[in-house]
Order: sequence, then C-alpha cells, then structure tokens
Amino acid sequence: MITVESILTPKEILRYKEEWKTFENRYDLNSEYHTHSGKPVISQVFRFEDKPLFRAHVFDRQLRKIDPYFIAEKHLIPFWHISHYQTVLEQMYHASMREIKDTDKCFTKDIPQEFKLSKSISWSDNVSVELILKPKRQTDKYSIENCYFTLYDDKIDEVKGRVSVRNFVKHRAYIGSIERLKQGDNGALEELVRKIEKQDLNHKRLIKQRQNLQTTKDYLIDKLRIGTIPEEELHDFFSFWDKE
Repeated sequence: MITVESILTPKEILRYKEEWKTFENRYDLNSEYHTHSGKPVISQVFRFEDKPLFRAHVFDRQLRKIDPYFIAEKHLIPFWHISHYQTVLEQMYHASMREIKDTDKCFTKDIPQEFKLSKSISWSDNVSVELILKPKRQTDKYSIENCYFTLYDDKIDEVKGRVSVRNFVKHRAYIGSIERLKQGDNGALEELVRKIEKQDLNHKRLIKQRQNLQTTKDYLIDKLRIGTIPEEELHDFFSFWDKE
C-alpha cells in the first residue's frame, strides 16, 4: 500500500500537513459537477504542489443523509456503513481527477484491491480523505491506474483506514464515434445518432434535470447530417452534470 511516506520526504510531509491545515477551501462543499454526484459529501480538493496527492474534508452531516437501509432520513447507526466508504472514495476520485484530465469524456471501471480499516469511523470523527494516484500502464484500449486512499481523523491526526483500487480507464463510446466520423467512416454517423437518441432518453430519466444544456437532440442530429461536428455541444450533451 502506497502512502505519503512512500512518495514524500520528511520535510515535504511536514509541509504537506501544514498546507492541508491552512487550506482555505477545506470546509467549502464541493459541487455535483466535480464529484459526479447529486449529493456531494466532500470539500473542495487540496492538491499538494504538482504531485498526484490530493485531500478533502468529509462532511459527516451530508454523508449521514445516505441511509443504506432506506428507512430513515439519516443513517441511524453511529458508525459508517460500507456504502459510505464507497461514496466518499468515488467522489474523491472524480473531484481529484478534475485537476488532471477531463473525466466527463472517460469511462472508469474500478476494481477494489485492499481494504484495511484499523478502527471503525463514527459520525463524531473529523474525517478527511486522501488520494495518491499512480498510473500503471497504457494500452491501445485503456489506461490502468492505481488509487491509494487513506482516511484520517483530523481531530487526533490518526489514520482510520486505507483502501487501494485499480482503475481501468478508457474514452466513452461516443468519443470513438466522433473520431471515426472525423476519419470518414460513414457508419459512424448513424452510430452517433443512435447514441444521441439514447442519451436524450437518459436525460429525461434523471431525478434532477439538467438546467443548462447547451443544445438539443434535434440540433445535434441536424448538424451531423449536414456534415458539421459540434464537438463542444456534444461533450456537454453527453454529460449528466451542469458545469459551474
């Protein structure tokens, strides 16, 4: 399991801890767009210098509203459920990757590797989550990256647990259709049209509708049929999140 001790010198660790303590956006709730979630539970993300090292505060009141048993407005048990860990780690990954790449254009399949919890996390703990990203290799179809998460109780500066996840990341299917269309593949046009029609149905299924869609299904299809590729509008249309 890779930790900050694996990638930073002792002096860098001291600086990292001090900068995290004084991070001015530490208690500012993150957005739906950055976390890829209709219920953000983490703060704005702190990045240490230019390193693949990120950290955010966890808002326990927001997280506790997620009741895995669907019986109450907040989770009644005084400790985190496994679904709370999953929610925090997934939001942390998406929000942190905004610093590195355009995650809206990517599809990520995550495979947990290790889950080591030294102590259960209770709602009274002052929790922060840390992510260290380590790219592993690149293939023609996807890239592989290892994510190492550490959960802290910042109140007493104690490690509560560590989780490692291996991700397989590739471009979303509509990106491939756009690229083939640019290369003159005639079949890619109807393929992309079908994807647009399916995404339009998906938008209508959303509990919380997009408020700032740049365009419509019909506009995109009309543009494509006359030989224009409105890439910016396509990228926006294939996202479920309104940009800030």
